[in-house]
Amino acid sequence: KITCVFRYVLTQVYYGKRFYCPQLSMIGKQCGVHIFKRGKIHCQGRIIVNDYCMLYAKGNISIGSQFNLNRFSRIVAHQQIEIGDYVTIGQSVAILDHDHHYEMMGGQLVLEGYDIKPVKIGNNVWIGDKSTILRGVTIGDNVIIGANTLVNKDVPSNSIIGGVPGKVLKAI
Repeated sequence: KITCVFRYVLTQVYYGKRFYCPQLSMIGKQCGVHIFKRGKIHCQGRIIVNDYCMLYAKGNISIGSQFNLNRFSRIVAHQQIEIGDYVTIGQSVAILDHDHHYEMMGGQLVLEGYDIKPVKIGNNVWIGDKSTILRGVTIGDNVIIGANTLVNKDVPSNSIIGGVPGKVLKAI
């Protein structure tokens, strides 16, 4: 745990004002925290980022207090990803505010640029293992997202969703 706190302190020193986190936090081993020139990661309170995770901010990542990101998960913001308070993210979860822009030219697939829309995740949200949150999605408060769920549209507050694509399974 001491080395996780040390990684957190090093990240704060290296990125300065672009990585703001007011409470002592932890960053696990072999995490990729990448904040580009115009990017920022701004936290409201303590965060725990477990081993082998990636935080990639070309845009802004805003995180509330009491945040947990479990192993092998990644958050990639080209524009804006907002995460509320008391959010727990399982293992191997991807949260992306973009898709690759593609075209077929002369029978060949050409990838150029990104299609971008912000993502917003409310308070008291639990995102199960291997789920994927796609661009343009808003997830309400008090939501449970089951394991292996593909979230490609908005999720109402006080609900449990699951499946591919995700559907409301139950109101809570």
